[in-house]
Amino acid sequence: MIAATRLRGGSANTARGAASLLAGAIGTARAVGCTGIIVARMDSGYYNAAVCHAVRRAGAYFSVTARLDAAVKAAITSIPDDAWTPVKYPQAIWDDQLRAWVSDAEIAEVSYTAFASKKNQAITARLIVRRVKDLNRKAASGQDELFTVWRYHPVFTDSPFILTQAEEQHRDYPGRGGVRGLDQRPDGPSALGRFCR
Repeated sequence: MIAATRLRGGSANTARGAASLLAGAIGTARAVGCTGIIVARMDSGYYNAAVCHAVRRAGAYFSVTARLDAAVKAAITSIPDDAWTPVKYPQAIWDDQLRAWVSDAEIAEVSYTAFASKKNQAITARLIVRRVKDLNRKAASGQDELFTVWRYHPVFTDSPFILTQAEEQHRDYPGRGGVRGLDQRPDGPSALGRFCR
């Protein structure tokens, strides 16, 4: 089911009108019977305060790819070495930065306040980070490195799910935005609504 769609004229910024589009999509998911948890998954084009606040006002949770700006990099650096959890994907996933299939990664999370520079817009939630070894760096140098070089994929979320679930749910539809409603029905959880920009 398509919960919301919209045509925009001309060259439009990805996030233009996203807050109201999300509110409408979440409202539609509720109207068709979704009584469970709704998580709005978005790529980095939607990483802004207005969008995250709109999702919260609509009674849902957000999961948005964060931009690797200085503040996010500082938060990642603050994660202790022993906080990273290794994960192995049953099916390899495509990594756009590495341009390769990846089967192994590590994930961790840290509390993070985003949009603090905007008056009354700051949001404190979780920064979930997936890191993979930068095999391109090793291949380019042609030799083993003294230490591992990582590529980081941060997600800003207020998802109520545990770390491994929240990271997997965000990764479920790479590069796309979406609203997923998880409704506990007799036949199990079902995706009730999604949207793509």
